[in-house]
Amino acid sequence: MDDNGHGTHVVGIITANGILSGSKGVAPDAKVLAVKVLSASGGDYLSDVVAAIYYVVDGPDGVYGTEDDFNADVISMSLGTRSPYTYKGSNCDDVYPAMTNAIKYARSRGVSVVAAAGNSGGAGISLPGCISGVITVGAVDSNDKVQTWSGKGLSLDLVAPGVSILSTWFNGQYATASGTSMATPMVSGVIALIKQKNTLLSVDDIYNKLITTAKDLGKVGFDTSSGYGRVNALAAVNAS
Repeated sequence: MDDNGHGTHVVGIITANGILSGSKGVAPDAKVLAVKVLSASGGDYLSDVVAAIYYVVDGPDGVYGTEDDFNADVISMSLGTRSPYTYKGSNCDDVYPAMTNAIKYARSRGVSVVAAAGNSGGAGISLPGCISGVITVGAVDSNDKVQTWSGKGLSLDLVAPGVSILSTWFNGQYATASGTSMATPMVSGVIALIKQKNTLLSVDDIYNKLITTAKDLGKVGFDTSSGYGRVNALAAVNAS
């Protein structure tokens, strides 16, 4: 059960039905498996995140391809490290190999992995967002302006709305929050919509749909502040 509020906020961005708040999530019909890896204070160990990735892919029995598999399409991680554990390079695969291997394993089983860029601005991208194969998400406001605090670096892929986002909170409440944590489920929700339309797409196919349909915000093509641009849900789904 959520004892912090952050997790419920993130899930609502994907699945809120809009009945009470008037605000719908990106993919209200999506099913969500909530796996708790952080304490009530919002911190804990990367090893728990690694264990959770394998749990999502392999199910409770720890064996892929058995009846208890969850068959997840995407793992969404609105979490990460802070400076100085942030990275500006194309990847940080050697920093924590156990995490790198877990993400590689998830992708090999057809599960897209999305993670926050972190809120350290020009100091770089947080772990696990800086790992190869992760779809790493920064934050823009309602005017598509990249936020100064949004993590920047060569491993950034996309940006999404992440400022003053209204969503569910725990104990039946609603709250407004900002951060790359809020931007991340925006992209995960779009992946849910893509998979709803075309279940046959691979993780690489999905990534290509996202980046080729994104709205370019900086120079033509990739830049370290906005990646390949702001995610465009309608265009990505239509292209699938």
